[in-house]
Amino acid sequence: MKKKNSSAVRLRSPQALLSGTILKKLSALEELLKKKDDKPLTFKDACAYLGYAPSYLYKLTYRKVIPHYKPTGKMIFFSKAELDEWVYKGNVKLRIENVELKDEGASTSLSTKDPNQMEIELKEEVVVELPRKRKR
Repeated sequence: MKKKNSSAVRLRSPQALLSGTILKKLSALEELLKKKDDKPLTFKDACAYLGYAPSYLYKLTYRKVIPHYKPTGKMIFFSKAELDEWVYKGNVKLRIENVELKDEGASTSLSTKDPNQMEIELKEEVVVELPRKRKR
């Protein structure tokens, strides 16, 4: 007689199959409920909904931080469900990096100061005398 292979595939019990299908259907229902309340928001609506100033929301869309759509190439639209997900998700890793950068001080190359300004450290006090204007 032939020996049966010990690595044969075991059939799952009917209860396991039933619970798996129930979980799949529940997750599908959750997705449908999320999409039910979803509607496109205009830029002004999104500003009011999030409580952000228009300039800050433009900055977030420019940096592609926040999910947005431009179907015509000009007007910006937002999905309410995606905005909720974005707000609740929160990028913890990004927050940690920002805190670490603040702890390192202004010596980092990612400083928030204006790149057109130059910072000079003076070790000694320097006095500069300018010539006086002559009276005519």
